[in-house]
Amino acid sequence: MDRRRLEQIERYVLDFFRTAGRTRIVAQDLFDSTAEFANADIVRALEDLEKTQRLLVRHTTEGNDYISLTAQGAALLDLDQLDVDEGSALPHPPKSATKAT
Repeated sequence: MDRRRLEQIERYVLDFFRTAGRTRIVAQDLFDSTAEFANADIVRALEDLEKTQRLLVRHTTEGNDYISLTAQGAALLDLDQLDVDEGSALPHPPKSATKAT
């Protein structure tokens, strides 16, 4: 996927949060919200926003898949960090930071 397309989908994901006015959403709601982008492309954008930009985290609670903004993501979108009841929804450190040398 080219970088411009990835950035377009990332903007869509962040706008979805902004429009919803929430810092945590059900992943399926995002996938169901558009036919413009394939689910696989949305997943690629989520991975980039999570692993590279550290703006969100994906997690499962009681069998439901959620996407939550990190404090950085919420600040970027000017959203209050309201949905922070997920103690386990913290960004993981990059693999390179956890490798033994």
